[in-house]
Amino acid sequence: MFDEKEFEQQFITRYRPLCLFALNFTGSREAAEDVVQQLFAEIWEQRPAVERWKPYLYTAVKNRCLKALEAGKRFPVERLEPAIPDNDDDEQIRQVEREEALWRWIDELPPGRRKILLMAKQQRMSYREIARQLGLSEKTVENQLGKALKSLREKGKKLYLFFFG
Repeated sequence: MFDEKEFEQQFITRYRPLCLFALNFTGSREAAEDVVQQLFAEIWEQRPAVERWKPYLYTAVKNRCLKALEAGKRFPVERLEPAIPDNDDDEQIRQVEREEALWRWIDELPPGRRKILLMAKQQRMSYREIARQLGLSEKTVENQLGKALKSLREKGKKLYLFFFG
């Protein structure tokens, strides 16, 4: 059995990485969040004795996703390819944790800089398109994007190369 603080800490530290992990099975952010939220709700109600939280949670999420897929549940598809290649669970977990760290670092950027980075990298917009949409000069967009990328490189060169290289 566990106490409320332990449960809260696991939820805070593991929720987002678990959602990213589930996303690779469901293909849908909402479905992934539903799986993880339901898992935490059941854990709270049942209060099982858990010694090693990380493997327990990842295994439970994977099993729930696979069970739903086997039962014929169709998740709404938001993207065509999974973010993580089909390989062993430990590598998938490591990759999800790297992706979660990158998104945490992106979230820490100043809002304007973060918006420019996401427009350039996720939406593949040109400096001109971003500048026009945000009412900025192209030089400002270029400078802000450069600062964002420099910040990410400083926080994790390998992660940066993996996602943006």
